[in-house]
Amino acid sequence: MANSKTDPRVIKTRNNLKKALVQLMKQYKVENISVQKITEKASITRGTFYLHYKDKQDFIERSLSEILDDFFDAVMIDGANYLPSINSDERIHVFSQQRAFKYIENEAETFDVLINNQENEPFFDRLNARLTDYLQKFHTQIGDQFTDIGVPVNLEISFIVSAELGLIKNWLKDGMIYTPRYMTQSIDKIFGQIKCDGVFFTDFFVDESKSDF
Repeated sequence: MANSKTDPRVIKTRNNLKKALVQLMKQYKVENISVQKITEKASITRGTFYLHYKDKQDFIERSLSEILDDFFDAVMIDGANYLPSINSDERIHVFSQQRAFKYIENEAETFDVLINNQENEPFFDRLNARLTDYLQKFHTQIGDQFTDIGVPVNLEISFIVSAELGLIKNWLKDGMIYTPRYMTQSIDKIFGQIKCDGVFFTDFFVDESKSDF
């Protein structure tokens, strides 16, 4: 059998199952979603489901992790063009606002259900934790070149993450009335008002249209 990570049949089946899960989460609490409901929605057999997952909990955990992995794989980019003055022995990744908003726009149903449905708070917590981890790594990689504003780093990160995710949450809730480009420019302006000399957490979020390449 082909590698399960690359076999088109496996990928298609798992994607169909994830889509079914999102559809069901619009109607039911997670604890009320059964394997039978999932397989019927995805138009697959229970036998096929259990070829891929141990049980419902395994399916949900892995599906949510894959949604987050796919999102961050799409939006994290090489920061070399945005942090030219930084000397580092390792590649520093930054968060592309344009890619993030475009990705969420394309997957609006999924993200709206997972972010704005109170029953799905665990997903929002995971998203928050993942973004927090990236910012902590960014701070560590910048090291002594990072601007010290006299505030505990954990508070700075909490503020920035809350601002970013709060805007995404409200953008979805309002029906995405602004384009991804407009959202990118708006956040860039907001973060620009708290720009510091040197490198700060706002430099982690970039507008690719301003790159030299």
